[in-house]
Amino acid sequence: MRTVGVLEAKTNLSALLDDVEHRGEVIVITRHGRPVARLAPEPTARRIKATELAERTRAFRDRQAPDPDWAALSWEQLKAIARDEDPGR
Repeated sequence: MRTVGVLEAKTNLSALLDDVEHRGEVIVITRHGRPVARLAPEPTARRIKATELAERTRAFRDRQAPDPDWAALSWEQLKAIARDEDPGR
């Protein structure tokens, strides 16, 4: 954690923000030697790759118990339901 005075912060704000944004550095701004403010990076959501998302989705799907009512239907009956037709059960 770096400490800078208010005059230095005012003069170099853009460079300080770059340090916070790109290096994750926390900067404390002081006035007359006393801390008055803190520049810190905003927390961001963790991004995952598409392949990892697909893998996690498949793993979730595979853990689900099959619905016996739907498992008993034929492929033709499922297509009819999806098309909002009379499935002829």
